[in-house]
Amino acid sequence: MFQVGDLIRYEDPIVSNDIPGLVVAVVKDLNGYVDHLDVQWFDWEPGQLATEDEEALELVSSVSEGK
Repeated sequence: MFQVGDLIRYEDPIVSNDIPGLVVAVVKDLNGYVDHLDVQWFDWEPGQLATEDEEALELVSSVSEGK
């Protein structure tokens, strides 16, 4: 499960976005399940967010590592 502050990237190289992104929000549906992640990709303008499916992403670095 991802959390806000995690560094992520696309898992499938076919997508070919090797620029990492930062999870800025974990959006849940009415039942409390994760619906999507809001991700800020580092090559985008500030304020532009992507809505991402967590199954298509892999964790590069977690904010909770070492705690």
